[in-house]
Amino acid sequence: MRPALRYAVSLFVGLIVAIFVAEFATTDSLLTVSLFPLYVTVRSMMIAHRQAFVSLSRDAAPARKRGAIVGGFSAFTGGFLLQTSIPAGTAGFGLMLLGMATTVADLDEL
Repeated sequence: MRPALRYAVSLFVGLIVAIFVAEFATTDSLLTVSLFPLYVTVRSMMIAHRQAFVSLSRDAAPARKRGAIVGGFSAFTGGFLLQTSIPAGTAGFGLMLLGMATTVADLDEL
């Protein structure tokens, strides 16, 4: 995908997430604003390394086991963050995705 299109899609996704959270959240406006660059970065990295995401999800059982463990802990923590506030839960989910995207990008570069 061409970089200009990738960045346009990433900006759109970041804007949609920030607007959606701002509609339902009445507090934490600074946290809501910080969701925009977080999700723009995550989406851009995921688009840039989309083939690596697809190939890693089809790999052997140890990768799936680690993925299940991380997903379980992320769901547990994300549930508590969402009980605190919608922006906090959304930021926690975005940070989890950022960690995944960074790891996949590093593996893809190797």
